[in-house]
Amino acid sequence: MSEGPIIAVRFRLFAIEGLLFGVPLFGLYALRAPQRGLIPFRAWLVPLSLCAAGLNIVGFALLLASMSGTSIDGLDLELARSILLNTPVGWAFALRLAATMLALCLALLAPARRTDTMAGVAALSGIALASLVLNGQGVATEGALAWPHLVSDIAHLMAAGAWIGAIACLLFIVGRPTASLFDLAVAQRSLNGFGIVGSIVVALLIATGMVNGLTVLGAQPFSPPFGSTYMVLMGGKLALFSLMLALAALHRFRLVPAIERASGLENGAGADRGYHRCGVRRRSPDPWTGCVARNPGARLVTGFSAPSHGNACHQASPLPEGTPHVGS
Repeated sequence: MSEGPIIAVRFRLFAIEGLLFGVPLFGLYALRAPQRGLIPFRAWLVPLSLCAAGLNIVGFALLLASMSGTSIDGLDLELARSILLNTPVGWAFALRLAATMLALCLALLAPARRTDTMAGVAALSGIALASLVLNGQGVATEGALAWPHLVSDIAHLMAAGAWIGAIACLLFIVGRPTASLFDLAVAQRSLNGFGIVGSIVVALLIATGMVNGLTVLGAQPFSPPFGSTYMVLMGGKLALFSLMLALAALHRFRLVPAIERASGLENGAGADRGYHRCGVRRRSPDPWTGCVARNPGARLVTGFSAPSHGNACHQASPLPEGTPHVGS
């Protein structure tokens, strides 16, 4: 059986398990509990968990078919039982599937915005993500470098999962077609929070990538000939990593300062220009107070006193029937 389907499923499993780990992790370090409603965590985590469970089963079936030299519909159940119970590959599959299903149950049954729910899903998904190392080159090293290579591979996967989960959440937050001032404040907090975590992630990826490269290739990192499959894949990986560094620089030196400038501007044309630079389109403010009205039924009356706290806005409650309105 060709290894192409196995590689394709494995690559998708890396991405899905990484998102399943990185998305709730982002909700923990970048958002407070009241702000987590901005991202539909349950609507993301449930499909991701189902997709991860399905990919795990398909990937294990493809691996069995490859080992037995048969098609996927002609699997030997006795071989499957033996591999599942007696080999690290089988143990890793069982652990990964169990952790993924527990994360699915937690995402379905527990309130998605609670910190303990987020922490539980992130921890279970982190276990599932780390178990993917047991199916790769992380367990192929022997001798004194065996454990450093295994730990380095796990750290590499966790850092990558944290990165792609954060990118998905940030794109959702800053890509909203309309946003209130509250949304902008959440975006600023999220970008600032990821600024620190992103630096740690990049450092981890560089360090663990160097350890993995030295462990696999030894003292001759360029021993595979140029043009070989290995070097082509390594070049593609380095190109993607360069793109990642460019996105990190864009985030740190352009997007975050633009959000900070926009959130610090007064209401008016200057604020509109600031929001436009950040890709945020404001809702039309109330002509009397300059505030975004959240209650369409609220009416302004004479004698309304504006607060003295900068851009803070008080919202008038609906008036009793018969109360005179401005302009009536």
